[in-house]
Amino acid sequence: MAGEKRPRRANGEGSIYQRSSDGKWVGSAYVYTSSGQIKRRPVYGSSFDEVRAKLDERKVNSAHGIPVPDRSYSVAQWFERWLVTVREERRPTTYVGYENAVRLYIVPGLGRRALPRLTAAHVRAFMAGVRERCLCCMHGWDLRRPEEDRCCSVGRCCGHRPSQRQVQYVHAVLRNGLAAAEREELVTRNVAKLVRVSVPRYKVGKGLTVAQAHKLLQAAKGRRHYALYVVAATLGLRHGELLGLRWQDVDFERATVTIAQTVQRADGRLYVAEAKTEASEATIPLPKVTRRVLEEHRTRQDEERRTAGDAWQDRGLVFASTVGTPTEPRNLGRDFERVRELADMPDVRLHDLRHTVVSLLLDLGTPPHVVQAIARHAHIDVTMAIYAHTNLDAMRQALDAIEWKEL
Repeated sequence: MAGEKRPRRANGEGSIYQRSSDGKWVGSAYVYTSSGQIKRRPVYGSSFDEVRAKLDERKVNSAHGIPVPDRSYSVAQWFERWLVTVREERRPTTYVGYENAVRLYIVPGLGRRALPRLTAAHVRAFMAGVRERCLCCMHGWDLRRPEEDRCCSVGRCCGHRPSQRQVQYVHAVLRNGLAAAEREELVTRNVAKLVRVSVPRYKVGKGLTVAQAHKLLQAAKGRRHYALYVVAATLGLRHGELLGLRWQDVDFERATVTIAQTVQRADGRLYVAEAKTEASEATIPLPKVTRRVLEEHRTRQDEERRTAGDAWQDRGLVFASTVGTPTEPRNLGRDFERVRELADMPDVRLHDLRHTVVSLLLDLGTPPHVVQAIARHAHIDVTMAIYAHTNLDAMRQALDAIEWKEL
């Protein structure tokens, strides 16, 4: 209110005054900024008490080493800058996922807000909007449909909303971006951490029995990717690790394989990247059957190299295309679909072969920590969760063995 009486402030407490132009109250004080300098910074409010509270909070933060940002970003400006760092430091697939979340969700929903003024209430409302937003409307899929099949563009929203996993991923990207802003002292706290988002329940993949794995490999025998399926079933390599495996990583004399890189598709291109994690980069023993199949595969690849002639691009890959370049993951997926059709096992996934190694080794009495090292799981809980899911028959046999005496 204009003309409100102000108590006198002591030296060093900062100044507070009311602007005659609009009646707003303004306070300012010298505080530490994120550049390491002491500068005079203002705060604003509708009353003297509001400004005084803001000013006191800022001075207390400064006294405790929490600086005031030197530059004020909008959420959109900050995430645009942050994505540049992500592109330089993260894997291509990670960048593409982050960029999609920022472009499709975060910028439209929060982009205009000032980064330092973003609150948990803003994030909570934003996440509620993400849950209810129709993917059809957002991506413009409806406009590409025949007119008689349209819904959103004619006012009948189809309600194709994001999955729980998508919602959780958008929140994770927002939280990671704000954490980077917090590290650069552009915000005093990460408000996304204050908002809870339900974590989806992930299904644990199940491995195959010995008989099922044998049946699947028999169906693949004679096909070009037969050796790849054998390696998957005996070493438990991931999809991208199989395609990124190089001959220099296979030591036939010492009978070992070193996992060092992966092949992934991102942003319409194939990328060769380092292994998933430090735990993924490991040297594991090469079983005799796998070594024999790989030696036969190398002989067949030499024939492909001679056939391709000058068209061959030597990348040193074990499971390369017919001209030596990385194999397209989608082509491998189509080939595996054909294999499981031949084996009459329509529900089996290629990743199930990786889980098969875990369950078979534990069934043989291999210590869990050894199986964890072979599977290269970061945590042994993952190893045991797979085994518990695949060992249902053994549990049933154990329970059936209980003999109840008549009461």
